[in-house]
Amino acid sequence: MAFVEKIKEHAELSWFIVMLILVAIFVGWNIVGVTSGSSTSYRYGLPLFSGMPKIAQAAVKYFESHPPANGDSEVVNGVLVVNMTVTQLGYNPNIIIANANEPIAIILHSPQVITGFFMRLPDGVVNINAPPNYTNYVYFVAPSTPGNYTWRDPEYAGYNFSYWTGILEVK
Repeated sequence: MAFVEKIKEHAELSWFIVMLILVAIFVGWNIVGVTSGSSTSYRYGLPLFSGMPKIAQAAVKYFESHPPANGDSEVVNGVLVVNMTVTQLGYNPNIIIANANEPIAIILHSPQVITGFFMRLPDGVVNINAPPNYTNYVYFVAPSTPGNYTWRDPEYAGYNFSYWTGILEVK
């Protein structure tokens, strides 16, 4: 009987230690997943520069140091880099033309309001929030299925925000 009472006496401490170990395992697992690039949040793009693969980071650095003379987009080392701004008038540019399975990196600027980028693709959803006056990054791979894919603003950002849309045209 004394043994059962000792177990009951230390049960709360034992469960606390077990839960603490489980939390440490899950936190470590998520840190490894994000830093190695195997987590789904990394796959569909974090709004941070560090959330993109190294090839996309290199392409964005090159794009920012050598801006294209005629337009808001350029293919750099196989990555389509797009410089996009969201204002009260909507997205600029609001059309992106890409090849199937082409990696796309969008540099998203929102100078006025909290906005975002939401697009449903065949292999998942791209959803990024973009606070004003911060440079945000969207990274994804164009679908292998040709067609038009519409993106929109997922945040209530102002008058007619539900009409702020754009099209990804995959060839």
